Amino acid sequence: MKDLCKTNPSKNILRDLPDDLIVSFVEMASVSNDGYIQQKINRPLGELRKSSYTYFQENDIIIAKITPCMENGKCALATELSNHIGMGSSEFHVIRSQSPTLNNAFLFHFLNRNEIRQSAEQHMTGASGHRRVPIGFYESLPVPVPSIEKQTEILAQIAQYEAQIATCEQKIQSLPAQKQAILVQYLQ
Repeated sequence: MKDLCKTNPSKNILRDLPDDLIVSFVEMASVSNDGYIQQKINRPLGELRKSSYTYFQENDIIIAKITPCMENGKCALATELSNHIGMGSSEFHVIRSQSPTLNNAFLFHFLNRNEIRQSAEQHMTGASGHRRVPIGFYESLPVPVPSIEKQTEILAQIAQYEAQIATCEQKIQSLPAQKQAILVQYLQ
């Protein structure tokens, strides 16, 4: 992956931007275990720039490096960022495709799999409770790179399944209320 991607990009690119530029701030708790960012907070860049927060940009992949967040699946494709810039927990690794042959969304789905998390867990370093995945683990991963057309086809199939899952989850959420309505109607 090292030849295809940039990892943990430097914040130096931010130094010439104005302090009042609004950017998206993403806390670790705002990254779902299902692969998306649940909440972004708009904040002025000047409040965040000199901190230890991690910098990322539109369509970067952010992935938790610390236990238990990484094992729980805290990994997301950063989209819809204010001014296309994000800042977040220092416990995120950032991965950005630099190759025209590798779609970031495809790379996200490759990285956000149980097999990758299980392998990453085996490569964690540090003391119990503060174990982290070193960036070298991701940099050394072999990444399949089918044609862009095939990646687009795979992403379309994934999107169809995600839509079906969302529909089923909505139906499941409505079932307890429907059950309660029957109980009220016939048992009162």
